[in-house]
Amino acid sequence: MKKLIYNIISISILLTTLTFISCSEDPTPSLYEVVEPAAPIPVARHYDFDDKTKKEVPYGITVDAAGIVYVSLNGQGIKKIVSDTLAVFSPNATNAPFFKSIAIASDNNIYGVRGGIKGIYKVVQNTAPATFVSSSNGIADNVSDIEFDSNRNIFWACGSEGNIYRITLDKNIKKYKMSGNISAVKVGGTDLFVALRDTNNQELIWKFPIVSVDSLGEGELYFNYSEKVDSIAKITDIAIDQDKGLYICSNSQAIAMYLVHQDKSFSEFYSGLIVGSIYSFTWGIDTKAYFTNILVGVNTDVWKVDMKKNSSQ
Repeated sequence: MKKLIYNIISISILLTTLTFISCSEDPTPSLYEVVEPAAPIPVARHYDFDDKTKKEVPYGITVDAAGIVYVSLNGQGIKKIVSDTLAVFSPNATNAPFFKSIAIASDNNIYGVRGGIKGIYKVVQNTAPATFVSSSNGIADNVSDIEFDSNRNIFWACGSEGNIYRITLDKNIKKYKMSGNISAVKVGGTDLFVALRDTNNQELIWKFPIVSVDSLGEGELYFNYSEKVDSIAKITDIAIDQDKGLYICSNSQAIAMYLVHQDKSFSEFYSGLIVGSIYSFTWGIDTKAYFTNILVGVNTDVWKVDMKKNSSQ
């Protein structure tokens, strides 16, 4: 069904192009004229799990410096996508489900959070995940997202009790308290963007200046998603481009992503080209980004998107 929907969109674009060509005012074009093909659709499947086996269900996703995509599979560890095949990066821990969010750090290891646990895991290649930091290190809530800040060589993480964590590779933790449930954090140059559901169930984006590796400045309410866009949908992930354009992913099956500009105007991003909703989003190298999607409540494939811009880091 999902392939049929996507193919219908592709055919519609092709037919529009052919109609335009057939209505040319010159019925006998010169031999030197060249008909340019339609621009490639900027959204496509990177890996189609549904066509391989129903047992592989993708969740958290990340990309390394070489552009290789890694994805957490429910009950099957972390695998990397190489061409049209899956290769094992790390086996699954005993009775462990999946990682909600994963990130590759400067030590080339993957760090992940499961969403319902007060801790962060370290995943070394060919080794089962092991605890990196937990409540004994100062993690006070169930961690929902993790982001590696490559410019500062630190992690940013967040959780269900409204805490933002700054974590170094040697496990030094600093905590910043907010009120609400934080679903996502992303670095945007000199700022940290935070997706928060407050006590009134409003989905908000906050922005904090990153003063140093040990200090966040005073935050500001940057964008009220519930008020301006959708009063029902929940934010699942966010991303920032090189010009500080803010991309908001949600669990809406109708419109998966919005782009918010610096003047706070917003628009649907690639309207109609992203099927279903977005679970986990990550920027790769150059202008390419990747996400795992959800169709009718079920995680399905990994998709690739040409964002036409680089990420903020």
